[in-house]
Amino acid sequence: MVLHIAKRRKEYHSNQQRHLMKPNLSSLSDNEINSGKIWTLLRHNKQFEEDANWFSGRYKKATSKSVKQENREAALADCHQKYDGINKINPFAGTTLQWMFPMPLFIKENGDKAHSHPNSWGPIIWPAKGDEIDVLKEWKEYEASKQWLTLETDWFSINKGFKRALLHQYRQIDLRPLNPLTKDRSDAPFPHETDFFKDLDLVGLIQKGQLTEEGLGKVLHANELKSNYTVFAIPKQTTSKKAVDEAFQPIIKSVKESLPNKAVERFGTIAEWMDFMAVKEVQKQNNIPSLTKAIHDLIKKRHLNKKGVTMREARRSYEKGIRENFDSINKKIEAVYPVFLV
Repeated sequence: MVLHIAKRRKEYHSNQQRHLMKPNLSSLSDNEINSGKIWTLLRHNKQFEEDANWFSGRYKKATSKSVKQENREAALADCHQKYDGINKINPFAGTTLQWMFPMPLFIKENGDKAHSHPNSWGPIIWPAKGDEIDVLKEWKEYEASKQWLTLETDWFSINKGFKRALLHQYRQIDLRPLNPLTKDRSDAPFPHETDFFKDLDLVGLIQKGQLTEEGLGKVLHANELKSNYTVFAIPKQTTSKKAVDEAFQPIIKSVKESLPNKAVERFGTIAEWMDFMAVKEVQKQNNIPSLTKAIHDLIKKRHLNKKGVTMREARRSYEKGIRENFDSINKKIEAVYPVFLV
């Protein structure tokens, strides 16, 4: 008996998806889906779990009233140093630590620091007049609940502050998503004509021998361009709409060459996530450490209730595809931390 894989896949996705995939990342909006995938990759990464456990031990010591003051301060310093090292190479992981083990930085509406410990690492709580969200009230509710973020918390259960923070981090690496509150990209890199070269007199700045306020501004602007943008040069002599189209064509082609067709595929396809989460669910529910046995159990659950289908036939049709999808997500999990290489 030959099984039609595409037909069976379609049938499975429509009838079984909500039961076997927790969380159902494919249901997220385009603005949110990749942030949800990154969080899910990160919470399954074993090295990040080890670092989170290290952080947990120091954090408990740093916040325990039964520990001597000097020992609490030493633990705080250790946490701050560890956080700095992680955040520099992986802001997604750094943001996560801020909400798993909070040591908040409170900023007044005018931008001045309020009461915060010198070794605070975040999250930053900065209320602003007229904001749609009362971040201070939201923080107090989160703090009072003591329901801190953990690696067991799926995307659909995370608190609103952490979700906004992770969405913000993702906007720094993808020019498409908008800030859900402002509906623009004012807090992230966005396509625009740079004014960096406007009034720039590089020779004059060098001749002055030291950085003036103007020169320092240009240095900071240059660093921003280097960090967040790919800079292209278009001749000013573009005198028609057609000339503009022709000038940009080779640039667009060169930028596209190394990119996937859809950005969503960078963090796993829907089918890959469906199979990965389903296998993980089987392993968890039935206490099955063996990947092969979990895949077999999943195949039984999905396909053996179908008339005329034997286990041997189902394994021959589906086992390889499920394993490939599982392995694909596993590779992304390994690449998400410590350095973000996905």
